[in-house]
Amino acid sequence: MPVPTDPRSPKQRVADQLAAARRELTREGLSRSQRRALADRIHGLEGQARRLTARFALSYATAAGPVTKTALPADRVERIGALAARGADRGEVWDIAVRDEAGADVTGDFGCFAE
Repeated sequence: MPVPTDPRSPKQRVADQLAAARRELTREGLSRSQRRALADRIHGLEGQARRLTARFALSYATAAGPVTKTALPADRVERIGALAARGADRGEVWDIAVRDEAGADVTGDFGCFAE
């Protein structure tokens, strides 16, 4: 498996891509379709940046009682959620929920919980 050589964090990579896309958008001579494509790219990158900085609460129940993990970044929710989903397949974990900072249920937004 290749070793990543980029020393930047995922947050920094997205921030750099976002800055480059915004600079490109101000370039003269862009066609309408190029501007639209850049605006779509900027919108997507802003969504990635929000997801990288957002914190989530993951909760689930086991035979030992309820478990709640708070202030988790999205990558940790994916990692812990994959373990919880496997436990749910075995009947050891139930009532899995992920909530965003506003308290909205965002469980379905994570790939580890996709059916």
